[in-house]
Amino acid sequence: MANNPENLKKSAPAPASNDGGPSIGDILLEKQYLLFPISFTVLIVVWEGLIRFFEIDEFLLPTPSGIGMALLRGLFFVDAGDSISEAADFMGLMQNSFYNHISHTLFEAVMGFFMGSFIGLGLGLLFMQSKWIEAIIMPYVVAFQALPKLAIAPLIIIWFGYEVESKIFLAGLVAFFPLLVNTMVGLKSVNQDQLDLLRSLSASRWKTFWKLQFPSALPFIFAGFEIAAVFSLLGAILGEFVGAGQCMWGGRGQCGLGILLMQMSFAADTTGTFAILVILSMMGLGMHKVVRFIKVRVLFWAPENDNTIGNQEG
Repeated sequence: MANNPENLKKSAPAPASNDGGPSIGDILLEKQYLLFPISFTVLIVVWEGLIRFFEIDEFLLPTPSGIGMALLRGLFFVDAGDSISEAADFMGLMQNSFYNHISHTLFEAVMGFFMGSFIGLGLGLLFMQSKWIEAIIMPYVVAFQALPKLAIAPLIIIWFGYEVESKIFLAGLVAFFPLLVNTMVGLKSVNQDQLDLLRSLSASRWKTFWKLQFPSALPFIFAGFEIAAVFSLLGAILGEFVGAGQCMWGGRGQCGLGILLMQMSFAADTTGTFAILVILSMMGLGMHKVVRFIKVRVLFWAPENDNTIGNQEG
């Protein structure tokens, strides 16, 4: 018979043989956690080799080994001499090390992230509950977002002062808009059949929101959190560029990675500038990973959706 399973099996084309086994690319795709360290190692080796081969001046482009030494000096007091033997000298080193600046900027970024998340999430939920409010306020929000933050940063410094309050406010303003947009998109992406079912069961507006709309929007909201975490760090650095305040933890002078980056740039310390950029990139990556870790724990029931705005594989 034509429909005999044996005949179908015989007539089916045989799968392509793969005598060589899985390729290196297939193995790496299965173990994606290996991709970053391998690519990073290749980048460092090529970078170091090219600079040494072409004898590029360190003033123009430092070597990775030079950047590493700058990080060791700022983080672990390498080449600090015998001054760390005394407690007073050690405290002096701590006050002028990278740690004071890192903690200062990290505090501003985290507080700005919470502020921006509260504003963005709150406005997104409010706009979805009232079309009148959205029609009135949303144009002002979009117009304000279109303004270059570098232009309004001096005004914020004037209004809130040079201390951490102005940096937190600026970080929150930079971070809130992605979360606002993602919240609105998420709430509008509800499955229409499920929404019609709840309405046919005479579910209240609150139950519809709590049982269907908000859970459906959570993947989009967490994608907005991921973007806001990075943007808040950028806002804090921008505020420190315009006007850094005094150290919060007992250090002397101005604190913040932004002011430290400017000082090294003015001093033509290219190696130190790259070291600060490395620290900033690691801080942004760390904040992003924390948000993704929380997302995996909270949204264990939701499959990964590449259509969510800002959803990135980290």
